[in-house]
Amino acid sequence: MNTPKILAPAGDTDSFIAALAAGADAVYCGLKIFSARMEADNFSIEELSRLTRLAHSNKVDVYVAFNSLVKDDELEKVFNILQKLCKYVDPDALIIQDLSLIPLALQAGFKKEFHLSTLGNCTSPAGLEYAETL
Repeated sequence: MNTPKILAPAGDTDSFIAALAAGADAVYCGLKIFSARMEADNFSIEELSRLTRLAHSNKVDVYVAFNSLVKDDELEKVFNILQKLCKYVDPDALIIQDLSLIPLALQAGFKKEFHLSTLGNCTSPAGLEYAETL
């Protein structure tokens, strides 16, 4: 039987810590760039690395919302950020908007879950090509 998870949003350090204290099973948050949650303070890689270690020590998953439109001229920057996420943060899932991020994240070394954002779509040729493979 699948037990539902309590997934809490965190837009800053205080709300992240509050989610852990309240017993969330998972926390989702965004980076300072490439996140649709731009009204939140969001996190740097360094901040998220520390908080993810804390969450994992409490058996709480961390999902990173990487759910904004990515333009072709931003792909190298996105790839570099994904590599840093894999190396320093090790999130349990990526919440993505465009399917083109799946092969890019896999290439960067991400080996965990992908979740399609409620904003999910295919806006790039690479996203459409990947959708054809599904």
